[in-house]
Amino acid sequence: MCEDPHMDTADWWYTLRIPAQPWMISLVRSSLRLVLTQHGRLDLADTACLLATELVTNGVVHAKSPVTVYLSCRSRTLRVDVHDTSPEGPARRSAGCEDESGRGLTLIDSCATAWGVTRVGRGRGKAVWFTLT
Repeated sequence: MCEDPHMDTADWWYTLRIPAQPWMISLVRSSLRLVLTQHGRLDLADTACLLATELVTNGVVHAKSPVTVYLSCRSRTLRVDVHDTSPEGPARRSAGCEDESGRGLTLIDSCATAWGVTRVGRGRGKAVWFTLT
């Protein structure tokens, strides 16, 4: 499990683990939307689902590993951690007008309140996280 210090003090939290299968990414999006709706945070659902989908896609496509999504909310701040088993951090790419990928970190920079990467000890990968308020 990702050692997220926010989980212990969260008002609520949710965890979802998926295999490294691209068709599972839509399950993440619909699950997050349902959880956020149930907790009265529909105001953050579109942005949270977009950004989480970007990070989950990176884990599935580039890390080729199962992905675990941790959602936690504390004092109206939503935090999403996406854990995969690759030690490689996300790499910013320069995307041209015709490119179909390469904009994930730009989206996160533009939309998230904050974001970062947390290395998970003993070679267990990393978690890329973001917050929304």
